[in-house]
Amino acid sequence: MKLSRFVLLTLCGVSLAACQRNTAGTPFEPDALAALRFVNAVPDTMQLDYRIVDVVTNAGMFNADFRANQAQYVPILVGQHTIRVFLSDSDLTVAQVVVNETTFNFEQGKNYTFIHSGFMRSGQTPLVTASIVEDAPPTPGAGKVAVRALNLAAGLGGMDIFVGTTTTGLPAAAATWTDVAFGTFTGYVELDTAAYRVAATATGTATPLVVANTAAPTGAAASGTSSAIAGVKMAGSALTIVVLPRSVAGSRAPQASAFTTPAVTFLNDRRP
Repeated sequence: MKLSRFVLLTLCGVSLAACQRNTAGTPFEPDALAALRFVNAVPDTMQLDYRIVDVVTNAGMFNADFRANQAQYVPILVGQHTIRVFLSDSDLTVAQVVVNETTFNFEQGKNYTFIHSGFMRSGQTPLVTASIVEDAPPTPGAGKVAVRALNLAAGLGGMDIFVGTTTTGLPAAAATWTDVAFGTFTGYVELDTAAYRVAATATGTATPLVVANTAAPTGAAASGTSSAIAGVKMAGSALTIVVLPRSVAGSRAPQASAFTTPAVTFLNDRRP
């Protein structure tokens, strides 16, 4: 009888402890999230800081040189948020200078790109602007990837953009997209997986190459704890080709050889 009472009391104690753990671990509704990434395509100024100023978040981009970008998205709480772009400097007086402020309402489950492009120096065309666009890439078919282009090459006018597999000169005989205006996204096209390359010319011309023949990222399959990386050889991927100008000579934008000619970079819109 004493043993029975002991067992009963022990079971009651376990039951109470379990109840306390359940109370402490009661499921809760996680915060609703969107996702955001940044592109700095301003070719004539110093480093910049991109900050969300109304909420604590990991979303942002700091000490960002011209051509800096985030290929991947970073989560951000849904709702209206204010983003300010500051000059980036160790001098606090300079670092407090705001060059742009944008307020935007982020919706749950959607991905966005903050695009900062154009010339900051007065008298140049096109003048600097900042915009936030929603990204909605398609789901490519079996064995396919989806690719689009964005012309941020300030001062270079419309572009014909070529995607193909030839390794020198034009990568394809015909442009994939023609007369892509500054600040404009093309639609997505689906391609078979392959080792693609990209080049760009002024609208209506085959030479000279404004953007040299450049290899697109091939991507990588998931491995261990690492997620898959989007690329043109990874079926199911979606990418944006971003055409960028050269840095303005004599400005505080980078002046290394890689920045003395227009170029392309690639954003990962959808993982395989």
